[in-house]
Amino acid sequence: MRRRLVGLLVVPVFVLAGCGAEDAVNLPDVPDVPDIEMPNLDVLNEGVLEGANGVKEFLAQEYDLTDVGSVDCPGELALQFDCNVSVAGEEKTVTVTVLNENGEFEVSEPK
Repeated sequence: MRRRLVGLLVVPVFVLAGCGAEDAVNLPDVPDVPDIEMPNLDVLNEGVLEGANGVKEFLAQEYDLTDVGSVDCPGELALQFDCNVSVAGEEKTVTVTVLNENGEFEVSEPK
């Protein structure tokens, strides 16, 4: 009786293991995520982003926004984060994405 019970328990384990392998094959493709490290804080930091050559300059060059006031980014940076900006007197949010270890970044259009 003990052998029969063990045999019945082993078969479902193999069936379940086979199902998991088939599901993994049918998973949708995941886009490649760049494998970069955060730039040194001497290269990219809150002061750089909030300064004249940071987010404000990017918005002026890429989106022709000349009326950008204050920029407030978080003190602890990541590879992607949000900053608050004042555009024509209205508070908006932009998403900053760090592109590489050299401190290059891009900024989304204000929302």
